[in-house]
Amino acid sequence: MNKTITPKQELILQYLYQYKFLNRIQIQALLNHKYHKRINDWLKDLTQKEYINRIYSNKFGENTKPAIYYLALNGIRLLKTYEGYPLEILRTFYRLKDRSNDFIEKSMLLAEIVLNLKARAKQSQTEETVYNYLIATAVNLADPDYRFNFLTEWKVDLVVKVQKKKKTSKRTISNFFLFAVIAPTLPKYSIRKRIKNFIELYNGYEWDNVEKTFPTIMIICPNLSTLIYAKRMTRALWKDEDEPKDLHIQFATIEKVKEYGVTDNVWEAAC
Repeated sequence: MNKTITPKQELILQYLYQYKFLNRIQIQALLNHKYHKRINDWLKDLTQKEYINRIYSNKFGENTKPAIYYLALNGIRLLKTYEGYPLEILRTFYRLKDRSNDFIEKSMLLAEIVLNLKARAKQSQTEETVYNYLIATAVNLADPDYRFNFLTEWKVDLVVKVQKKKKTSKRTISNFFLFAVIAPTLPKYSIRKRIKNFIELYNGYEWDNVEKTFPTIMIICPNLSTLIYAKRMTRALWKDEDEPKDLHIQFATIEKVKEYGVTDNVWEAAC
């Protein structure tokens, strides 16, 4: 079988490395491509050549959802030949077929967040204030040589640096945001531990070694009841720390993030 693929198909493999699981709509958006038929042809070819695997259900009600894709054996082997793809990270991709539905949904949610930020940056070009977003995903954080590698200990899913600049000014204001997604099956004591870990990060020195201003913590909850619990518990922990004014933790539900995006007014502040 001819294993040759196009540069656009190679780019699809790189996106699947970055986000692990993507559907066709997301892949098309990341490629900024107009024609879904061409995307489907590329994906079909990559699947046949075993560069990617496909998740799709023929069940009634499920067959209207777009197929989900992730790296297969030949895709992993190809990325091994490129620079910038650490072997210790690529080895974890062999186990993607065993990942839970929660993990798959989280991967695609994070990709949706990135697409939302890209759209907001593009939209801002016509506004008075221009936004730029520098983004690091879990695979970036997992790289031992990456400056924010220490954040893997705190189970951060996404690091976003927001650069804001008025068109009439040369000054750029930068702020960092750390995103974490809470799984629907995570028990309450584990949620509390996640929040306490972020407060430990605030009280520690590791972030101070790379940046001056502590980031805003953005926590995405599976439902409203989890948000209410996490917000109340965070408020109590914040008070125990004597209410530090430069510690900010905000919450939103997956439903709100999917519907409106992370740049809209979907966040509720606990501190």
